[in-house]
Amino acid sequence: MTIAPRQRQPPVPDRGTAVVAREGAHAGNAGITARKSAPPAAASLDRGIGAPTSTSDEAAVTPTLGERIRQRRAQFRREERRLVRERLSVAIAIALSWFAWSLPESGRRRLTDWAAAVYYRRARSYRENAHANLRQVLGPHASDAEVDATARRAFKVSALNFLDLILTPRRPDAAFVDSVRVVEGSWASLDAVLAHGKGAVMVSAHLGAFDHIGQAMHARGYRMTTVTGRTTSRFVFDGVQFLRRSRGADIVEATPSGVRRALKSLRRGDLCAIVTDRDFFENGRPVIFFGRPTTLPPGAVRIARDTGAPLVPAFARRDEHGYGFAIHPPIWVEKTSDIDADIDRGMAAVVAQLERAISRSPDQWVLFQPVWPAG
Repeated sequence: MTIAPRQRQPPVPDRGTAVVAREGAHAGNAGITARKSAPPAAASLDRGIGAPTSTSDEAAVTPTLGERIRQRRAQFRREERRLVRERLSVAIAIALSWFAWSLPESGRRRLTDWAAAVYYRRARSYRENAHANLRQVLGPHASDAEVDATARRAFKVSALNFLDLILTPRRPDAAFVDSVRVVEGSWASLDAVLAHGKGAVMVSAHLGAFDHIGQAMHARGYRMTTVTGRTTSRFVFDGVQFLRRSRGADIVEATPSGVRRALKSLRRGDLCAIVTDRDFFENGRPVIFFGRPTTLPPGAVRIARDTGAPLVPAFARRDEHGYGFAIHPPIWVEKTSDIDADIDRGMAAVVAQLERAISRSPDQWVLFQPVWPAG
């Protein structure tokens, strides 16, 4: 059954992941640790309550006019360099987008094949990380040749994903809408979840053409805030974020302010999307993932528990027909007096969905950072 695209509504600035009563307190549970600066009196309190502050102490901590001027100049130079770096990154992204758009389809394919092969040979740490991750997924009986071949295909998928990303500003909405097929579940099932009015937390993985699927959902009219973590240099990340936002998608970085935007999204009854297959901030929850202990971020589960918004596992994959999208039934996280038990049950359900999706397409798991601790 074909579902007509939802009527798009104008983008609302700064929207995000889930509703919680105390946004700042729960930002840390979304994979971010929000820290408040100590109050000015903290220095005095360290010396003892009511301890006098000497004139020499004030002179030592109060910068002179000349020092303040030098500090402001240094800050201005840093901000200027940051702005120049960001503009250069965006300019390169735009140039790459036009260049790729000018090539015939056969030329694009040859270019991605070449880029994937070169990247696989030259990016030693990423290659070794991919081998380690995939060996855990494929199991102890997988041969070195099988692991290597699977990793090579994953690098090819990553190159295709990057090609899709740099073409994002050039493609019309119809191209995104028509290119994606729902292979499990349906758009109607997602609409039914959103009809409850609490929004939904979409949990996914670095699997298949995940960026393309997000753009397709935006083109269909779904209002969604996607929380992303930086896994590359700031220079590359600035260009990638520009491309992701180029069609108006709401993309936020995994910072306290980004999480607050995500929380506001759920208050409106919208979607937020979080990838949960790696603990990028190394402050996650212990789990057994593919039979081995590691940590994964509990933020999506904590948000769903506190807000009543359901988790919706959803995963992308490439196939011979193009872009497939699996939308699984919602997971409602129970809220009891035992928060740890609630989160553990929610995490167990998410881990099961991650294992199922990744096992079906291990050669499309484009995660090139270590998922499990070394050793």
